[in-house]
Amino acid sequence: MLRVASLIAGLTLVSKLLGLVRDLVIAHYFGTSTYSDAFNLAYLFTGNIFIIFACVGGPIYSSVIASLPKIDRSLQGAFLRKILVSTSLVFVVVAALVYFSKNFLLKAFIDQSLKPEYFDLTLRNIDVLLPLILITAPNAILAAVLNIYKKYFASSLSPAITNIALIISVMTFNTGFGGLSLALGSSVGGVFATMLFLPSFLKIIIRKSLNGNINDSSSTDSQEFSFEKIKEEIKSYNHILVPALMSTGFAQLMVFVDSFFCRGLEEGSWTAVTLANRLIQMPLGILITSIVVPLFPKISVLVKHANFQEINSRLLRLAPNLLLLCIPGVLIGMLFHEDLIRLVFERGAFDARSTAMVSSLFFYLCLGIIPLLFKELLVRTFYSFGDSRTPFIVMACAILVKASLNYVLVPIHGLPAIAMTMLGVHIFNFLVLLVLFVRKSLR
Repeated sequence: MLRVASLIAGLTLVSKLLGLVRDLVIAHYFGTSTYSDAFNLAYLFTGNIFIIFACVGGPIYSSVIASLPKIDRSLQGAFLRKILVSTSLVFVVVAALVYFSKNFLLKAFIDQSLKPEYFDLTLRNIDVLLPLILITAPNAILAAVLNIYKKYFASSLSPAITNIALIISVMTFNTGFGGLSLALGSSVGGVFATMLFLPSFLKIIIRKSLNGNINDSSSTDSQEFSFEKIKEEIKSYNHILVPALMSTGFAQLMVFVDSFFCRGLEEGSWTAVTLANRLIQMPLGILITSIVVPLFPKISVLVKHANFQEINSRLLRLAPNLLLLCIPGVLIGMLFHEDLIRLVFERGAFDARSTAMVSSLFFYLCLGIIPLLFKELLVRTFYSFGDSRTPFIVMACAILVKASLNYVLVPIHGLPAIAMTMLGVHIFNFLVLLVLFVRKSLR
């Protein structure tokens, strides 16, 4: 597992470094301005859906990981075709809802009478970014299948494609398209990243693992027979997926809560929140991806054989190693938060004001790294047990906590309160999930 984790961590590091370069390019050309705010707010309604729901370890990925290894190989082809169609249709509906309700939605986040340019720019960014919603389900399902069959390269490197496309788009088209160059690069990159999965998927899954099943299912009667046999597997997949989608949707709602409370703050506030979060997600994403990809398919198999003692043993061995990795980074981020932001971003349109805004958030977000990391691992563990209901309930409670804390603290402390309340929510999520997992494992 260590060798696999190292490979995945290396590939993820490449993607994350390109993500940092992407953020540097965006900060250089647009700083904390109306253009960057418009893109980031539009991305909240579109690209965030792709990132959160299609990511490795996300709800669709985790549902496939929890379900597919337990299904007879001869039935996996029919199972995958069925869930690919049904899950994709869900996101077609989501894309349609976003498109037709975008004017109404934005009025909750932007005062159109005071900021008409910001409002119009955000609408145009949403239109360009909509394809990201449509490719969410295929991206997640194909990534999960490839990782189950130990083909980690494409899923670990595909985020790099999106970052490269956005960097090229901004540097090439920022003069002609302005802020829309951000949305254009994101959409094109997302489509190409999904296409990266297809050759490996077709070669390894269809031609090798599922070849016999597809050949046997060439007739309509055979397909109906296959689908009849996998009814229980589809039901089990949906039983995991639906609460997981809702739980993740609630997590997305938490981001909307923060965006809403940025409405009355100074220009660039939402961009500052986005940049600070991305800096935290860079090391965190590497750790989570390198652990989730090799570990949780194995936990799903252990759950199948009811080997709960081994599951607890693996998680307990993992915890101290993660702490050793995280603590130095947390301390450095807290002690040198302003210097780090100045060193990384302060050039071009990103000025001293922008540095002050982002660094005020970065300090508190660093404090939240450890509880956030362990919370994410506990959520994936619950998914491996086929239990997505518990994380959903905890997340619903966390949204109420977040909104209440924002309501009290943002008027007093301003922008830094967004990060203060996030720290509180991470601690709340981790402690509640830990207590529930201990109770579950002792049954």
